Amino acid sequence: MADEFTISRLFKAPRQKVWDAWTKPELLVQWFGPKGTRATAVTADIRPGGMLHSYMDAPDGRRLWAKFVYRELTPPSRLVYEHSFSDPQANIAGSPFSPNWPRVLLTTITFDEEGADTRMRLHQTPLRANAAQRAEFIAAIDSMHGGWGGSFDELDEFLATT
Repeated sequence: MADEFTISRLFKAPRQKVWDAWTKPELLVQWFGPKGTRATAVTADIRPGGMLHSYMDAPDGRRLWAKFVYRELTPPSRLVYEHSFSDPQANIAGSPFSPNWPRVLLTTITFDEEGADTRMRLHQTPLRANAAQRAEFIAAIDSMHGGWGGSFDELDEFLATT
C-alpha cells in the first residue's frame, strides 16, 4: 500500500541483544531517538496491552512526549505496538511538527537471525487516519528513512558498546 513505511537494517549483534534493546526500558532510553536527544521512560509496562510512556529532551530544549501501546510481543522475533505522540498524562496528542500527522501509527518490528547478526525490519502504517493524515504520512516517507536511519545509527552504536 502507498501509506506504508518500511526500513531494514542489519545489526552486528545477536538477535536477543537487539530484542532486549527494544523491550527493556532501561536499555531503550539509552539509544531511542535522534542523536542528541535524551529519552526518559515515565511508565514502562512492556507486555501485550501494556504501555510505554516516555519523553525525549531535544538539544533545543523542547520536550517531546510519546506513547507506545503494545499489541504483541513474540520474543525475540516480533514486536507490534501503536506509536503516538502524547501529553504528559499519556493522552494521545497531535504531532508538534504537523497538524495533519496521523495520531496513531501501527508499528511492527521483526528480528531475524542472519548468522551471528540480526536483520531488523520496521514497518509503520497510519491507524484510523483521515485522508489528510494519510497524505501527510505518504509525503513524509522519504524523510522517515532519514529519521529512523538516525535512530538506528544510535542503536548500532549502543549495541557495539554494551
